[in-house]
Amino acid sequence: MANRKIIMDCDPGIDDAVAMCLAAAHPEEFEFLGITTVAGNQTIGKVTENALRLSSFWKINAPVARGSAVPIVRQPLTASDIHGGNGLGGVELPSSEDKIVPENAVLFMKKLIDELPQGEKVTLVPTGPLTNIALLLRVFPVSYTHLTLPTT
Repeated sequence: MANRKIIMDCDPGIDDAVAMCLAAAHPEEFEFLGITTVAGNQTIGKVTENALRLSSFWKINAPVARGSAVPIVRQPLTASDIHGGNGLGGVELPSSEDKIVPENAVLFMKKLIDELPQGEKVTLVPTGPLTNIALLLRVFPVSYTHLTLPTT
């Protein structure tokens, strides 16, 4: 059985770091096509840096794209009281030499989805605020036949 292709849309705080770790620990099950970030647990700069560091630390080898810095309908609100000043509870990971991709997260997800071979699907794994996902579906309102969302 082929592994599931995923795009993880996240705001890496402690919870998203654990989710990334679990997926990275099972490469036979999950193939990261990309990681996109969205402000939430911390600011967009901090969560994007966390995504780069976590991806490098766990050898995920997936491109990282910076997403929305603010929610669509309210003011930004971080959770530094829970996730700490850096978003990872004060844990300092080695810096990454990887760079973010030039496209913003929405255009990057669209590109990844459009480049899928005929008949292949990708699963969006949103673990943070849904701003990037909402913008993707709003800006590109087409039928996504090769897109799935996890079910509970």
